Amino acid sequence: MSSIDTEQKYDILIIGAGLSGVCALYNFRKRFPTWRVGVLEGADNVGGTWYCNRYPGARVDTESLSYAYSWDKDLLNEWSWKDTFSTQDDVLRYIQHVCAKHDLNKDIQFNTRVKTGRWQEKNNTWLFCDEKGTFHRTRFFVSCMGFLSTPTLPAIPDIEKFEGEAFHTSRWPKNFDMTRGLAGKRVGVIGTGATGIQTITAVSKEPVKSLSVFQRTANWSAPLRNEPISPQQMDQHRRDYDKLFKLCAETPTCFMHQADPRKSLEVSAEERQALWEEIYAKPGFAKWLGTFSDTYSNREANKLYSEFMASKIRARIHDPKVADSLIPKNHGFGTRRVPLESGYFEVYNQPNVHLVDLQKTPIERVTKNGIITNDGKTHELDVLIYATGFDAITGAFNSVDWQGKDGRPLIGSSDTEEGKNAIWADHRPRTYLGMTACSMPNMFMVLGPHQPFGNAPRTIEHAVEVISELLQHCKDNNFSYVEPTSEAVEAWTDHVVECSKGALSNEIDSWMTGVNKNVKGKTVRSVARYAGNAVEYRRRCAESRAAGWKGLAFAQLSTNARL
Repeated sequence: MSSIDTEQKYDILIIGAGLSGVCALYNFRKRFPTWRVGVLEGADNVGGTWYCNRYPGARVDTESLSYAYSWDKDLLNEWSWKDTFSTQDDVLRYIQHVCAKHDLNKDIQFNTRVKTGRWQEKNNTWLFCDEKGTFHRTRFFVSCMGFLSTPTLPAIPDIEKFEGEAFHTSRWPKNFDMTRGLAGKRVGVIGTGATGIQTITAVSKEPVKSLSVFQRTANWSAPLRNEPISPQQMDQHRRDYDKLFKLCAETPTCFMHQADPRKSLEVSAEERQALWEEIYAKPGFAKWLGTFSDTYSNREANKLYSEFMASKIRARIHDPKVADSLIPKNHGFGTRRVPLESGYFEVYNQPNVHLVDLQKTPIERVTKNGIITNDGKTHELDVLIYATGFDAITGAFNSVDWQGKDGRPLIGSSDTEEGKNAIWADHRPRTYLGMTACSMPNMFMVLGPHQPFGNAPRTIEHAVEVISELLQHCKDNNFSYVEPTSEAVEAWTDHVVECSKGALSNEIDSWMTGVNKNVKGKTVRSVARYAGNAVEYRRRCAESRAAGWKGLAFAQLSTNARL
């Protein structure tokens, strides 16, 4: 039997069934009822990051109310959130409920991980092959693979030699009994980013013999201040949903928070302190996004606010040396995405919790029963947890072997001949509107590089809306081919770079600037996300559409071009 006989064929193929994929499937199916729309998902259920990241303490740090789809009024009226900031299992339950309500699972193929993607010049289609050898041919392809979906392990010698239990937080064992699994054990956690902070806090509450935290880079963090939502409060929230979504549409990051328009140094010290204390007492990202407007562009303003936040951390930790290690020295508060916590700093007051500052004593190697640091000390462990994050933004694309137009690879390093010809050479994304890329015709990205990275569901809904309108334009005009012009990609990429100038965050190594020292080729800083105002981003998308999709080139369907 030839491969052509075993192909599954689509008009629109979505890869990924997380928040993005579910939103895309619902909207495409509704708008294009006669088209074949399907989803390929590597896991055995929907949920994406909220399915895979079931580690202890996992919780959304965006207000639950704004972390929901806005397009189903009935669902908004019937769904009740338990917490201001929902747990992983509640968010997953919500996504699964959406799929059940709209019968979406029938169009999702689970346990299907794509390995190759080839552009077919003869008939303007994409041909994908999954790890089982099944081919999937589609006219249009929409990536909903997520920007935090490909886990990375730390680049540490002999990491494979550890013989105890070891797992990455995003691959936490199913049905893991925390108390039985950790009671009396010597537990080590590598990483103190957002995931590490949540995991460490949760593990510290278990009857472990010891908890050793291996901190590679100190991170700022601030109180989450979660509260339960009563049935009466939920009733009021339902009445206010329209106002809430309107507010999110008007803020620069689509969160429910806006900066104080005043500048830090234009007010008195007393006024600065008053605002800082006010927002520190509030829940959520008020501590990050609600401060003075120049906090993340003016060095002196950021220094002052960082000193305030450092004083709050010191007040919560008994040992001044431990507090000093936990306070970042290489970046100011808010210049990386700020993790929110619930009692994290108090964990280090427990006698069985030990901080290993790897800036002072780096890891030398891993042994079969623990970790040796360069001061000669052996940290014996029974369980080793990697809270070492993801190959962010472009990482999901790395897991697929791509051949775009003219056989070009999508991502590569310029130190190889193939990499020099890559569309995103040296892992530096180049896009138009963050949704399309040169030499990748008929490909659209939701939460792709150069899109705003704020409140994810709000960004997702806008991206799906734009892509839907663009696909409608193709359908109405019998177009089988769409690709951004090189001029449009150049101009948009330049605009993205320009937006990042002046931001202190642009000077810091982080996933938001494309740096990941665990991933080969990702040690050079690049502008990986759109750092401008989300309102301006939406305006530019609307401007392209109003001008007949300016910046995009189309071609009509040939009578010989068949799926």
